[in-house]
Amino acid sequence: MKDFCSNCARFLAVTFCLFMFTSILVAQSIADSNIRISQIYTRGGEAGSAYQNDFIELFNRGNVDVDINGWTLSIANFSGTPPNIQISSSGVTFNNPNGIIIGPGKHFLLKFGGSGTGGQPINNPDANLNPMPISDTGGQIALVAKGKTLPFGYCPAAPDLTGVVVDYVGYGIAICYEGTVTLAPGPDKSLTRIGGGCTDNNNNLGDFSFAAPAPRSRSDAATPCGAQGGSIFDFGAPQFDAFEGSGSAQITVTRIGDTSTPATIDYFTSDSSASERTDYTTTLGTLQFAPGETSKTFDVLVTDDSFPEANENVFLGLLNATGTASIGPRNSAMLVIHDNDLAGSSNYVEISSFYVRQHYNDFLNRLPDSSGEAFWINNIEACGLTTACREVKRIDTSASFFLSTEFQSTCFLVYRLYKAALPETPQRPRAMPRYREFVRDTQEISRGVVVGNPGWEQVLEANIVNFTNSFVYRPEFLENYPPSLNAAAYVDKLQIQAGYVLTFDEYFRLANGLMAGLETRGSVLRKIAEKQKLVDAEFNRAFVLMQYFGYLRRNPDDAPDNNFAGYDFWLNKLNQFNGDFRAAEMVKAFITSAEYRRRFGP
Repeated sequence: MKDFCSNCARFLAVTFCLFMFTSILVAQSIADSNIRISQIYTRGGEAGSAYQNDFIELFNRGNVDVDINGWTLSIANFSGTPPNIQISSSGVTFNNPNGIIIGPGKHFLLKFGGSGTGGQPINNPDANLNPMPISDTGGQIALVAKGKTLPFGYCPAAPDLTGVVVDYVGYGIAICYEGTVTLAPGPDKSLTRIGGGCTDNNNNLGDFSFAAPAPRSRSDAATPCGAQGGSIFDFGAPQFDAFEGSGSAQITVTRIGDTSTPATIDYFTSDSSASERTDYTTTLGTLQFAPGETSKTFDVLVTDDSFPEANENVFLGLLNATGTASIGPRNSAMLVIHDNDLAGSSNYVEISSFYVRQHYNDFLNRLPDSSGEAFWINNIEACGLTTACREVKRIDTSASFFLSTEFQSTCFLVYRLYKAALPETPQRPRAMPRYREFVRDTQEISRGVVVGNPGWEQVLEANIVNFTNSFVYRPEFLENYPPSLNAAAYVDKLQIQAGYVLTFDEYFRLANGLMAGLETRGSVLRKIAEKQKLVDAEFNRAFVLMQYFGYLRRNPDDAPDNNFAGYDFWLNKLNQFNGDFRAAEMVKAFITSAEYRRRFGP
């Protein structure tokens, strides 16, 4: 606070008086707490922006008229980067002898300058303050009641300063704010108060989300409060930490506001300074929030490689909120992986315990259960130092993860659902799932499944039902199987795509069951994907594809291949040996390849 006050003397104080000569019905001046700063847009005029001008929007969330005549909007603009921050301030005093009325559910729009000529003009402002801009890196905006003055060096404490400060928003590199400072809006996004402008928990981070700018003035229709609440999703912290040897990091996502209805949010990881091949496992999925739930977690699996290196970062992101929820300002965060290696470490892939644990990560999307881990480690270590025996056991152990009940019931099922439903396109060559969508979907269908644990069958069944019922509503699926298809046409089209795996009686029963409501689109797709004829037809193709997805963490036609030549070579060889991976030496080739070994060490 001392540093902030030392800058106050440098403020450039400018006051704008607004004279509005339109005929306005005089109402009693009410300096209450129902006027809120509902939207802040700071990217006006930028290339690709929606609007040419910055703007601030006020909103009356109450049920009576409010006269803001004599009120002041105090703006402090912050620029630069700490510790070299430049600050300038200005004040906007609303002044009209006939009063300035904001009705219940109505907005008041203040138009400011912009930083270029991009975007469309704002034609309906209630006040035009050109050319004054709003900082896009940080600012403090205070709404001050009639005849009052913002106290020198004031930083708000919830609740707002009664009778003086009606509302206060700090964003970006601001020093003062309510609760927690919210982030500065990104390119062509506005800070928008959640709940339709009605929500105020005296926490700037929690009360605002990023949204497409939508300026509203007094000439627009009222949107009164009370009809529907809203909530926002945020990461629980800007940074999460994990050590390489920890196995995984737990990431928290919070929901605040009106949580009375269900909502969902998608999450994802991507490389920053960390690599998903060597440092962590790609993680994607959807969190389902039931009514009343305010916090959920997902895990990111961490790879304990043997490279001595600096701490590395994984980018975490949120997108696609559903229900009455939106995404808050903290829609991204960092996972920092702390290194634990010493110079001269050998490649950990040679160590049986590491080798087995990484197979759980790469093929089953989870940490190992203790009994399974011990079994597979002992399977290799029983060979002692006999090189030939260890080589055979490492190959058999590796192949067993693909052949396991857990993988076949989850990941191989996801592969067959794609093959049974979606045709080949330029974006989906050979009608096979692509790496990242496969990882996303297999993590979804396998969540909580550990074969052998009590109740695993029930968990798996619920996951499959939820997944297939959701899969048939994806845009790509609906594009190929529009709702207008009748039951017989729907089953027939799936039958053709899957390669005629149904007998006539099976086709007839599914079509009639769907028509009678005894089947759903999702259950029909599942039953086709589970047909043994499809399992047999796709087994070798899936086996080869999983070598690329599991060991190399990429599509077969990604660099360095850039085509399907390698995939075709191994598929032809596996077919030549009737699926015998040992005779084909396929698994051996992948686990001893330089590309696989480079994931874990020199």
